[in-house]
Amino acid sequence: MEESVSARLPRRVIHISSAGLLSYYLLPPDMYGSGFPRELVVLAFLVPVLAVEAYRLARRPKIPGLRENEEKRVSAVAWGAVGLAVSFVFFPQRLVVPCVLGMTFVDPLIGELRPGWPKCYPYLPAAVYFLICLACGLGWAISILATVVALAAEAPKLPQIDDDFRMLMAPLAALWLYFMVLG
Repeated sequence: MEESVSARLPRRVIHISSAGLLSYYLLPPDMYGSGFPRELVVLAFLVPVLAVEAYRLARRPKIPGLRENEEKRVSAVAWGAVGLAVSFVFFPQRLVVPCVLGMTFVDPLIGELRPGWPKCYPYLPAAVYFLICLACGLGWAISILATVVALAAEAPKLPQIDDDFRMLMAPLAALWLYFMVLG
């Protein structure tokens, strides 16, 4: 059964607005001389998200906007929060920014194209992801790598690991390995 636009819209808005979390990089690494690393900000956001997720999984309350297939598994929000936290803490900013922007804009685009405009999938999402990578300064060959890996990671329907996490971590890992091997 196809979901209505009004049911999808809040999820799409939340998804796209998560690009604003890149403001993390505006914080100084030493948190204004406080002695606390900015990575503590990541924990300050991640811990409550995981606590709410644990409560949700234990108590199973009805949550508006939650997809039916997420009722008995870890939600896309939790997977996305974990992916963002891992990205910010363990990967360099120059790789994180294009991958986060790619995930936040291209994944909802894919969600809209597959049922309504299947002829545009995967071409339009690939073009958008590629252009995001180029705009972030990755270069064309590396942008192709990130695009192919991101879309390949998003495509399978794996209920155990949400595509928000896969679409972020797979290209990050591929780009990191690329730069580790080839410099």
